[in-house]
Amino acid sequence: MRESATERLTVTAARLFQERGLNRVGINEIIREADVARMSLYNNFKSKEDLALAAYGAVSKSRQDAVDAAIAASDGPEAAILAIFDLAADLAGGASFRGCAFIDLAAHAAVDDARLIDLVRRHKSALRGRFSRLAERAGVADPEKTARQLLALWDGSLTDAFIEGDAAPVSAARCAAEHLLSQGK
Repeated sequence: MRESATERLTVTAARLFQERGLNRVGINEIIREADVARMSLYNNFKSKEDLALAAYGAVSKSRQDAVDAAIAASDGPEAAILAIFDLAADLAGGASFRGCAFIDLAAHAAVDDARLIDLVRRHKSALRGRFSRLAERAGVADPEKTARQLLALWDGSLTDAFIEGDAAPVSAARCAAEHLLSQGK
């Protein structure tokens, strides 16, 4: 069964925005690549910002689902935290990897793009919350501080992996996370 116009627009926009950035992708290109009529776009989304919210919302859900799957497949909270970094390494090893889509979105959002910035904040808060809960279960003395440190390692390693064109920064961040967990008890 063929995807609906809304699904095709959302999937296409998410891919193009991640590949080239929100501001470098035009509506006409999205319509053409999604193979929908212009009216389909405007019947489903009031603006490019609404389409971007749907697209990045779908990316956020997909990433959070992947994190949850990595956690569920792990043997204990420390292993789960390290599995999240393994997931980052998988992302960084992808052919079209361009760093963290949400950092990119935040960096290029305009001052008045409050809804997009709010989506970025919610996405990052969700990951930090997972780190915090896992750190608490691992017996870390200050789980919230540790979660912030783990998120900084995650974000920095994804950014560096893109800049360097290599997943080595993620591997280094995983080692730092392991050390942080052993020192935090």
